[in-house]
Amino acid sequence: MTRFETLTGTLPHMVATILIADDDPVQRRLVENMVQRLGYKSVTVDNGDAAVAYLTSADAPPADAMVLDLVMPDLGGIGVLAKLRGKGIALPVIVQTAHGGIDNVVSAMRAGAHDFVVKPVGLERLQVSLRNALNASAIKGELQRIRHSREGRLTFK
Repeated sequence: MTRFETLTGTLPHMVATILIADDDPVQRRLVENMVQRLGYKSVTVDNGDAAVAYLTSADAPPADAMVLDLVMPDLGGIGVLAKLRGKGIALPVIVQTAHGGIDNVVSAMRAGAHDFVVKPVGLERLQVSLRNALNASAIKGELQRIRHSREGRLTFK
């Protein structure tokens, strides 16, 4: 096992939890099935407000990444990203939509999305996107721990 594999959470006993937020029950189920086939745990919600509530709940198990529908009634994907950023939640988010225009891509990335996929996403594309998001998140966390250690601010949190 290399240090990189350890840092990026590719150890067999470390199963990432993926939050899936989509108002379309068919799409939600498809993504949930793919996430589980890829070996991850999944949690599903059917709207943006429920996604924010889950991620800010002290009782919910932590999510390691999120697959977020861009277009939902009430609070859409861009609104969810803005709320997460406002609350200081640094979760890798993969935005998905049936409307794959360049304007949507730019808006989602500017709002803090890690990646962007077009519905219906294929298994291989989702696998690559999730792996990249989780690896980037693990590396970012390790860099933050190193910085805090050097600054004498390393805590058990």
